[in-house]
Amino acid sequence: MKQISSSDNTHTNNIAVALCTATFTALFTFLFTQKWSSISGKKINREENKEEDGGGEDRRNLGPERKPETLYELDLRGRTDRIYEHNGPKPFKFDEEVVSVFDDMVSRSVPLYCEVIDLAIYWVQRYYTPGTRIYDLGCSTGTTIDILAKSFLDYSSGSGGKGHNNTQSKSASKAIRCHFVGVDNSEAMVQSCRQKLEWAKDIHSVDIHCTDILKVKVENASFVIMNYTLQFIPIVHRQELLVSINAGLCEGGILLISEKVRAECSELQETSTNIYEDFKRRRNYTSREIARKKEALMNVLVPYTEKEIRHNLNAAGFSSIEIIAKWNNFTTFIARKKPPVQVNTTSSKLKKAKAPKQKISTPSLDALLEICPVYLSDLVTDSKLLHSLCLKRMEEFYEKGGLSNQTLKQYDEIARLIQEVPSTASKKLIVNADELTIGSPDELTSSDMSTLEKCVDLLKPWKKGPLNLFGIRIDAEWRSDFKWKRLQNSLPKMKGKVICDLGCGNGYFMYRMLEYEPKLVVGIDPNLHALLEFKLFSRLSGVENIHFEYLRGDVMPSFMGAFDVVFCLGVLYHTPDPIGMLKDIHKSMKGNSTLIVDCQGIDGDDHIALFPQKRYTNMKGVFFLPTLNTLKHWLQRAQFLDFEVIFSEELSIEEQRTTDWAPIRSLKDSLDPNDSTRTVEGYPRAHRFYVRARK
Repeated sequence: MKQISSSDNTHTNNIAVALCTATFTALFTFLFTQKWSSISGKKINREENKEEDGGGEDRRNLGPERKPETLYELDLRGRTDRIYEHNGPKPFKFDEEVVSVFDDMVSRSVPLYCEVIDLAIYWVQRYYTPGTRIYDLGCSTGTTIDILAKSFLDYSSGSGGKGHNNTQSKSASKAIRCHFVGVDNSEAMVQSCRQKLEWAKDIHSVDIHCTDILKVKVENASFVIMNYTLQFIPIVHRQELLVSINAGLCEGGILLISEKVRAECSELQETSTNIYEDFKRRRNYTSREIARKKEALMNVLVPYTEKEIRHNLNAAGFSSIEIIAKWNNFTTFIARKKPPVQVNTTSSKLKKAKAPKQKISTPSLDALLEICPVYLSDLVTDSKLLHSLCLKRMEEFYEKGGLSNQTLKQYDEIARLIQEVPSTASKKLIVNADELTIGSPDELTSSDMSTLEKCVDLLKPWKKGPLNLFGIRIDAEWRSDFKWKRLQNSLPKMKGKVICDLGCGNGYFMYRMLEYEPKLVVGIDPNLHALLEFKLFSRLSGVENIHFEYLRGDVMPSFMGAFDVVFCLGVLYHTPDPIGMLKDIHKSMKGNSTLIVDCQGIDGDDHIALFPQKRYTNMKGVFFLPTLNTLKHWLQRAQFLDFEVIFSEELSIEEQRTTDWAPIRSLKDSLDPNDSTRTVEGYPRAHRFYVRARK
């Protein structure tokens, strides 16, 4: 018999240990694979998964295995998401194919999906008021409503709710009956949702609607949930939706809104995207699937920044806006409806005071705003300036100049009519004659013509013209063609140039500029009435290189070095800081560019300016009326060169007058009836100074 040495014995022991280790590892791997297979449903093979799922009726946790850190187990149904393994819908849409895997898709694709729903339980139970409604806008397959409905069941039944601090629920011997309203525009989603919530109808009131969210009127709601929905709504309608939600919430009501957000810095956004894509890879999505879905979602899912969401919520009437959950580029906000202003009526000073009224919803008017039009990103290349400008645009627009609800209601009706008028590139556009002409009567149907007639009638008084809109001749208060004739011989080269018309009014002069073939014309004016008139022109003419910005003159530095020519017509005497405005204009201009100014002033050679006490020619908001010499010094202090006088003359009642289209007090009514050289306030009558200068 062979004698075994100690070294051989050690070798044999090592072999035995290795065999045991290999056997144990194989056994563990086998058991783990079996366990994982039972959880994941063999995710890679769609056909096997479909067979095992039994048509989507098997209730299982679909995504990766996880610890039960939430109070309720989500009722996730359907098949495993592999639809972008080969093709998948492009562009992305919530069709039957997507709905069949949606529960798995969202649980694997959305970070903190379960946790946000779990948070919703706490917030809803804290702020829900019996007798009101709980809305889920974009309810998809009903998972959130399902969990919330279970959370209100009888605590003693052991069906859920342990750990929630809700006084009403603790004292209840039965389930608290709630009224849930779910809304989704996908028929397949709604069918799945109704099946999932069939059990809840025995306890709660459950209404599930298949319709466009923008058509839903939220009513008597104490809580509204909108998870990952706003990002799919067209940008022009998002503020309309938020305002509508706010209007339908009870006093102190809550909006819980979750969104995928984008970073303000492009580099950080790229990093954020890479992190999120790795998140999906770790949840068994392949790089090919991630890339294909990303392509499908392009221009379908358009995210805001967190700052933009906060701003929009605040502008819609929400306050106390807080982030309650965040993972990388996914954020959940809580926003509370602003409570009415409390007035101390016991104070003698405030007994007659009234609380300010909440502004009415103006969905048609709000639809006229583009959050950040493409031309702006081409014109303003500095990303910080562009972002600041877009925020300022939203702020100004949603403030709406502090107009009364009555005026806003009328303007919203006008905006609705403008959008009913056919959007067309008119066959007839005359911009080189005194009367700006857009369209011929034979281009519109009788019904469309009737809508246009009603619209232009509601837009009275018309301030700038004359105009001819599809045969409707509008004799405005101002004969703006007089002013244009004075300027024409002194105009700089404008072909291919970028032009700004600061104080553009309804855009009459911008259309007259088209004769000279500019590349782009940007009008700036904080007058909502003028904006509506411009939007009507734009819809009728189809001209694409003219834009109106509802902004004040202090925005000019945001257009740093953008303009070749700036027109500042009838603006300077309306600002309390004319030199500051000229400096802002200077910043917006390119080198060796041209400024043309028209300013009301007073006659004389002195270096002075008239400062009216309250009004001037019945006008509010008139600050300084300079002599011509003072206007020249203003321009010099703002670093402008080569001062040139184009025209100087007393303002005539033929140029500014009352008409049928402008039935208002005009210049004739604002002059002293016994001395036409003075105003009704006793000030010298205005002169008009037209000057040209260079940067």
